[in-house]
Amino acid sequence: MWKKIWEMHLMSLSREASISSIQLRFGAMKHLGDFVHTEVPWIWSKAGQQSSGVEFRVVQSHGVGSSEFVYGYQGIPSGKSAEQMIGRFLLRQAIQEASKASLSPKIATKFFTIPWTNFLVGGGFRLGRKSLLDALTASLKRLGKSKIDLYQIHFPFPTFSNSALMESLKEAVELGLTSAVGVSNYSKVQMEEAADLLAQYRVPLASNQVKYSLLSRKAEEEGLLKVCKERSITLIAYSPLESGLLSAKTFQRKDRRALQVQPLLRTLEKIGQESGGKSITQVALNYLVCKGALPIPGCKTTNQAKEHCGVLDWRLEADQVAALDQEAKLLKA
Repeated sequence: MWKKIWEMHLMSLSREASISSIQLRFGAMKHLGDFVHTEVPWIWSKAGQQSSGVEFRVVQSHGVGSSEFVYGYQGIPSGKSAEQMIGRFLLRQAIQEASKASLSPKIATKFFTIPWTNFLVGGGFRLGRKSLLDALTASLKRLGKSKIDLYQIHFPFPTFSNSALMESLKEAVELGLTSAVGVSNYSKVQMEEAADLLAQYRVPLASNQVKYSLLSRKAEEEGLLKVCKERSITLIAYSPLESGLLSAKTFQRKDRRALQVQPLLRTLEKIGQESGGKSITQVALNYLVCKGALPIPGCKTTNQAKEHCGVLDWRLEADQVAALDQEAKLLKA
């Protein structure tokens, strides 16, 4: 069963409580067991709260469903944290329009594992298994929800053992606070341990969000992507465009890094022309989709949202993927 979703992800842009952003993502996912395995990319967009509905309607007009993945903690005391903003956004007209279109919003958030961070915004230190459940309960309150769709560990940290974190995630599922659980920034070994721990409770590990692009291939080279495929874990690829480096705008730059990647950009451009006039950005994202990952590229404008929607409904040929593999290896050498 195919389910199209769109993700709105709120993230704080600085340590100032008054500065936040709304990020929009989209994707189509295929159900595997209790959660999903991705087949096409999501997008996210940094935008003001008032403009977020515009990007929502852009991706909705392309037949994309909806999902909200949120994180960020700054601004909690003033009511301007990511979760509080998205909680209010859920009540806005854009979400109401999605409901009329039979699109069900999906919401996810992350557990920040550094113990003292919560203390900085008026909470207590995060120590022990119960702190994860307390954090999720607080997130649900800010979101105005009784349950979310995915709860993730933001990154491993020495004060929390993997076993303690996974047991807490299991409890979150059992208590009906989240439908699925995932991790972020986990190595292959750490992810395998997490998946094995959760499997003891018959809870699947849904996802692992790591950096992955044509220029950052550690996830593939170290076998993380392979294990994700074998274990039906969605690899969510952040920074898939290397902060805009993998785009046509880089041709206008004269710095060393921009000049270094131009052969790869030429190959992306050529393949885009062969694929019906696709952009460099669209080919770079489609490459990751063909690899089995879920890229989450940034988009700051409506035009970028439209461009990223153009990654849907087509795939690179095997020889095109191989050509990009070769070009990326030469660049690294």
